[in-house]
Amino acid sequence: MTTKENIADILRSIDKLIKAEKFEESLRLVDQILLANTKNIYAKAYKERIETLLKGQKEKQSKNIFPPVEQTDDRRTESSTEALPQDSVVIPAKYVQKISDAVLEAYKTFLNEIWKDGYITPLEQERAEGMREFFAISQDEHNYLEQNARLTSYLDAVKNQWNKGVREFSTLKKLFKISEQEEIVLEQKLNRLLKSLDSKGVILSLDDDRHFLLLTERLLEKNGYLSLNTTSGEEALNLLENFTPDLVLCDIAFGQKNMNGFMFYEKFRSIEKFSSVPFIFISALDQRELIRTGKKIGVDDYLTKPVEKDVLLAAIEGRIRRTREMKKAADY
Repeated sequence: MTTKENIADILRSIDKLIKAEKFEESLRLVDQILLANTKNIYAKAYKERIETLLKGQKEKQSKNIFPPVEQTDDRRTESSTEALPQDSVVIPAKYVQKISDAVLEAYKTFLNEIWKDGYITPLEQERAEGMREFFAISQDEHNYLEQNARLTSYLDAVKNQWNKGVREFSTLKKLFKISEQEEIVLEQKLNRLLKSLDSKGVILSLDDDRHFLLLTERLLEKNGYLSLNTTSGEEALNLLENFTPDLVLCDIAFGQKNMNGFMFYEKFRSIEKFSSVPFIFISALDQRELIRTGKKIGVDDYLTKPVEKDVLLAAIEGRIRRTREMKKAADY
């Protein structure tokens, strides 16, 4: 049976089979991983790419043509060859718009892993180059994703040092190669992070009713929480690039052009690092079918507006405390 411990070994075997153009064999190994863990981001990305290569291989064989060396990726647009702005942190989306969601998530996760300690080993560098080549990731795309991984890892390192009582981060800045320009751009995020570390927890609230968000924010901050608010799932996903909330409060019905609460929940839960974050639906829709659907897909609670302040605070405190206790027990 495939376990978490040997998935890395299987992926290395897949790499060797791919280099030998044994795509069907490599695909069977990928399916072996997915059978054990349907959410494994690396397996999803590899499966997508291998199926593309396998399809191309079969088309060439059907025409009795020997498969040539893989051609230069034709996904690049003319604009993607432009040089990246020096020391830039906010890079135009055009540099990554052609990567599929599966590949993007897998490569981002890998870069976050290797930048976690601020140092990339030769083996990690070799692995990164292999993934770039296999997934046809351009230099521009890599630069964008690596920079974000490095900055995210820096903020994570700041958090870890803060929890150990460290309040000065110049050593970390050097370790993660933070430029002056990046430091300026990170200032707001860093201040928000430090503020969250002094709070009882970070609550992400999604609702298209701005008045409700304002009232919720005041209540939460009055009771020691840091409240981050947004009026759509799309905006929330952008916010989640930079932090992990301790709990999510989410409405169900949004504007017609925006994803609804159920859709956001599915996207949120599909990201591995958010798999255990408590999620509460809070809606004016008091319908049994909606409540049943919410519980069926796995949300932690369903509150109906108007909700009493004490009930909301109790639900938040209880869910966060239980999650932290479970995490603490798992660490032992």
